[in-house]
Amino acid sequence: MRGISAIAGLTLLVCGPAFAAEATDARTPIDSWAQMRAALVGCWTVPAGTEGSVMAFRFLLAPNGGLRGPPRVMARILKGDEAARRAYEASAYAALDRCLPFALTPHFKAIMGETLVQLRFVNTPREPALNLGSAITIFAEEAQRP
Repeated sequence: MRGISAIAGLTLLVCGPAFAAEATDARTPIDSWAQMRAALVGCWTVPAGTEGSVMAFRFLLAPNGGLRGPPRVMARILKGDEAARRAYEASAYAALDRCLPFALTPHFKAIMGETLVQLRFVNTPREPALNLGSAITIFAEEAQRP
């Protein structure tokens, strides 16, 4: 499951048992924001040589679990040589392509409604980040390496 169990353990360590995500991937029906985050972690592969890079998106999910329109780029800080910068940006979009559409439970669809998702892929040292509801930050240390 692409390291999701390790992420669930890390979430337990950082946030405590109330916020620990059950191991999941994009094919498992998503029933919470924590499960969505865990699936996204498993879909992102961090390119080498991109330390300091950040890509942030805002988007809405359609009822089928896919994107409702293209994601809007809110921040793009790309570090490294030209190839690394291109690879980092591509890896963020590829994570969305790998994960979406999500299989959403009817319960979570009702909770999610028209909520705007704010997603950050961050390749900097870990720092405190809100991972509350639809505000999702994924640090490179949690994700896959090529």
